[in-house]
Amino acid sequence: MYDGKVKVGRPEERIAVQIDQLERHYLVGRDIEIQYFMQQLTVGGQQGRILNLYGTGGVGKSYLIDEFRRLAVNVNAAFLLMDSRGFSHTPQDFCTQLLRMLGYPMVKLQQIAEPQAFTELCHDILREKAVNQKLVLALDNFEDMGDMELWLREAFLPQLKPEILILIAGRLPLQGIWLSSPAWRHWIHRMPIGDLDYFSVKQYLERSGISQDAMIKQIWMKTRGHPLTLSLIVSTTMVQNIQGLELVDGTEVFEHIVSIWLKEVSDDNLRELVETVAVLRHFNQELLSYVLDRQVKTDLFQWLIGLSFIRRVDRGWILHDLMRDAIGHELRLRQPEHYDWLWKRCIMYYYSRMTNPSKRKTIAWEGVEWYYYIGDHVVRNFCFQKLTPHPLETLNPSNWAEAEQYLENRHNNLKEACLPLHNPDTGERFEYMISKEESFYPIKHIHLQELYELDPDIVKLMRDPQGAICGLTAIIPIHTGTLDYLLTHPPSSAYFQSLPDHRLKELRVPKEHIAGYFVKTVDVTDFEDVAIRTTAGLSFISLISSGYVVTGPPDLSFLKEFHLSLGCEQVKNVAHYDYDINTPTPYYVLDTRGSKLQDYLNKMIASFGLVDHSKQQNDGMSMLSEREKEVVELLVKGYTNQEIAADLYITEVTVKKHLTAVFRKWNVRNRTQLVNSYLKRT
Repeated sequence: MYDGKVKVGRPEERIAVQIDQLERHYLVGRDIEIQYFMQQLTVGGQQGRILNLYGTGGVGKSYLIDEFRRLAVNVNAAFLLMDSRGFSHTPQDFCTQLLRMLGYPMVKLQQIAEPQAFTELCHDILREKAVNQKLVLALDNFEDMGDMELWLREAFLPQLKPEILILIAGRLPLQGIWLSSPAWRHWIHRMPIGDLDYFSVKQYLERSGISQDAMIKQIWMKTRGHPLTLSLIVSTTMVQNIQGLELVDGTEVFEHIVSIWLKEVSDDNLRELVETVAVLRHFNQELLSYVLDRQVKTDLFQWLIGLSFIRRVDRGWILHDLMRDAIGHELRLRQPEHYDWLWKRCIMYYYSRMTNPSKRKTIAWEGVEWYYYIGDHVVRNFCFQKLTPHPLETLNPSNWAEAEQYLENRHNNLKEACLPLHNPDTGERFEYMISKEESFYPIKHIHLQELYELDPDIVKLMRDPQGAICGLTAIIPIHTGTLDYLLTHPPSSAYFQSLPDHRLKELRVPKEHIAGYFVKTVDVTDFEDVAIRTTAGLSFISLISSGYVVTGPPDLSFLKEFHLSLGCEQVKNVAHYDYDINTPTPYYVLDTRGSKLQDYLNKMIASFGLVDHSKQQNDGMSMLSEREKEVVELLVKGYTNQEIAADLYITEVTVKKHLTAVFRKWNVRNRTQLVNSYLKRT
């Protein structure tokens, strides 16, 4: 006989209680979602009574739903979970399943003949229960409801009492009429579930008995905070290495995760797009079409970006990090030539953007992407491991004390460091050691008051998510107000003193017209921290599109690889000894001012065996040798033959020979005609 009571489980079921306690113990990083759920469950309110919980496969939706169930039971609320995979997708089967959960007698259910009667009975009982007890109706795996979605939205949900809290969970957010209707928007509270941050991962691992910092950082880097991957990696690690607790390879784990995600991709054409975007950092329809060398149709692209593991960002869309790594690695093994072709197409896409005259003034973002593809594994480890770097703020009176404390802490806590880097192309791992003495070099010549008086914008501070200072940069703009300082202070003085007078004159521009930048330091507390490292790397490469950048960092092997991979030139015959008195430390320069940008870009694509076939051949520049181009550029700037010779370390006779050759190739008679011809051609 139907007793009118909702079955919610008995507290004497001790095993179930212990399982719930353990599950709750390992639930981390979802405090905001839990707080909102409890507020709606206990206090309520007319707005946001439909919680739309969504996120990609394995992100922990079901785990969080379980916690919501436990919280509901604790306040004597009924939690009715309807998983779309547990019943046939008809209104009658939906109502039958729900009535069973409500404890309605099966005998009476079998006596109902009309389908509409099931719906009316469900509404009647739910309204009756909602009078005396709080109710939560949870619909999980909502993307599999199919045609049932329309019935639920139009016929079932509107008839429920507003006091009933509704939870709709799935891989994708509610879309279509759910969003276009102001009424539904009023009722729906979006609750996206993302990957865990570092501190939540650390908390989870510590609760799992893993407390070694090195191990925690390795697992964090390997899982990127994806909850299911984290759980599987930890269980595999603990089972297979219970004594040494060494991190296992985890190949099977990642194959399992990818297989879960790829259940969404049944179409071969869509699968090809997923494999292609696994090679890309960001993508949009234009880039994807260029890389594949054919037009990607809009409907297929819309299908692609609708997948749960694709995320919208400022400049387009991105594939989930784990998905990109796993599929990209598999594609490289299976089709290495195709992978290489896709990568080179990416290089040429950004090359075409940066060589387009109409884009020259807006290539900062394209420049950053360009360095991802032309840089080696060190560049990608330093600049592209974290999508969102830490914020940088300018030194000012309000944060002055924090900056001084940061420097004091760095001075007092010098230590050796091991920088582990991973080459995603080969799977190799590298370790770069930084000695205690070398860790002091980046802050050795940093004097806040001195730099602040020189230019208040020079020093910038990096903050971690907890608000603590975790890094400091000092990047000096080159102009008339800073050049004397650069000539007389370490570590810049040796380089600038080596420049001839006409080069220094060229750099003495007004303050509002910056000639370039000298990177005095980029210092961080922990190079092993991915977000800190990314912020440090991006703070450097974001400068490169400015045209002229000089730096003299500590002579560490990974820093040398970093600068050379970006196309910086190591300055010949000039070094400084400002970190210690014995070690000659090189300078690196990247000069992309004027036509040098084209030369730089050509040099970099040539290192990949690429040539710009689209470059116009009638501009005349292709007729000149590299040395002739250098002579012409200096002549256009107003240099005399003597100054050109000094700048290029050649004789005046050689300068005249080069000019004679240019006159002949361009059919001009004198320097004035050559300058006019140059300006027209470029």
